[in-house]
Amino acid sequence: GVSTRALLWMWRAAGAGDLGHLFPDAPQVVLYESDTGLYFFAPPVAGDGEFYRRFYSAHAAHATLSAASEKRLEFLIAARHIAAGSLVLDVGCGSGAFREHLPQCRYRGLDPFAAPAAAADVIRQTLPEHLAEARGCYDAVTAFQVIEHVADPLGFARQLLALLRPGGTLIVCAPLHPSPLTEIPNFLINAPPHHLTWWTASACQALAEVIGVEPLEIVEVPASPHDSEALVYWMHRLSLLRARPGPGERYLAHRWGWHLNLVFSYLLARLAMRLLPSPKGGRPCNVMLVARSRLP
Repeated sequence: GVSTRALLWMWRAAGAGDLGHLFPDAPQVVLYESDTGLYFFAPPVAGDGEFYRRFYSAHAAHATLSAASEKRLEFLIAARHIAAGSLVLDVGCGSGAFREHLPQCRYRGLDPFAAPAAAADVIRQTLPEHLAEARGCYDAVTAFQVIEHVADPLGFARQLLALLRPGGTLIVCAPLHPSPLTEIPNFLINAPPHHLTWWTASACQALAEVIGVEPLEIVEVPASPHDSEALVYWMHRLSLLRARPGPGERYLAHRWGWHLNLVFSYLLARLAMRLLPSPKGGRPCNVMLVARSRLP
């Protein structure tokens, strides 16, 4: 684990401001591995709206992902599983970039923290708010890089399922562990209050079994050739330090060598992105579950 005090210091240094109000009095945040292969932080402290507005604005997250939406392999894979004419809900949609892959479908996005430039078909509601008025309405429900942000991933998945019609398609995509994303020490996007869980193929299989859906595909998604994953690729490649999955391994620590390594690998990665072509064929960074809800 890492002390809460050290974690808060690292977030302040990263420009996220003072996050002390989000954390309980627990002296540390600990990463555990469950029997299913799911890695989870305890206590599960999730970010609030102000945290996401500040952090995503500072790093232009929505703009980066929207600009490269046609290259996102998770979008390309997911779109193959959605039939023409389907009514689709994209939960945590950001600017709604996935709609470009569904020209023959009826698309709706759902995101209470949607980008300011999001289109009119993006609904600014929370998932419980929308579920109260749209239970069982959708042919397909997607959630790309959302489940790792919530304190109750099982409850979240059950809410997604409740929005589906019988026989509908559920698609959930999350960052993969181990991967270049999780092997960079002190890479804060993998820590609370941003990411609360790390996912594996076995964890996706277990999730499908618990919520009672039929898995159609569980796939480790290769890295996409866009700036967000190119940054991770180059940081991982240029980092002098790596976290190696195994018993007792630490991923977060208040160590000056780790802090300096993160800063230098980030700066070198930015330089590499300007001078070199986008990498292709990198290690997978995400894992995706595609499943079908049960018929009555």
